[in-house]
Amino acid sequence: MDALIYTVLLLILLILNASAIYMYKNDKLDLWLSGIIIGILGPVFAFLIGAIFVKYEHSQGATAEGAQIAAAFIGLIIVANGIIYFIVGITLKLIGFLKYKRA
Repeated sequence: MDALIYTVLLLILLILNASAIYMYKNDKLDLWLSGIIIGILGPVFAFLIGAIFVKYEHSQGATAEGAQIAAAFIGLIIVANGIIYFIVGITLKLIGFLKYKRA
């Protein structure tokens, strides 16, 4: 089950990070806004994955406590990733604003 948790987390983070960087490089979405979106999607993904994990654990005859903790872990990591994008995006905007102001 641990390998499944880390695989799911890795796939979600790869997709979210790749799309955030792609949209930022093509001037479609700022990083700070991507951070907010990722932060909002974190609990959504956690509930969806948690429901799947709990259903799987119940089918195996377990109490699914580990699945619930894993879903919370995945949600917290995704939200933390969104917060990092938000902070980096705001910092880049401030640096760009200060450079523009000096010129």
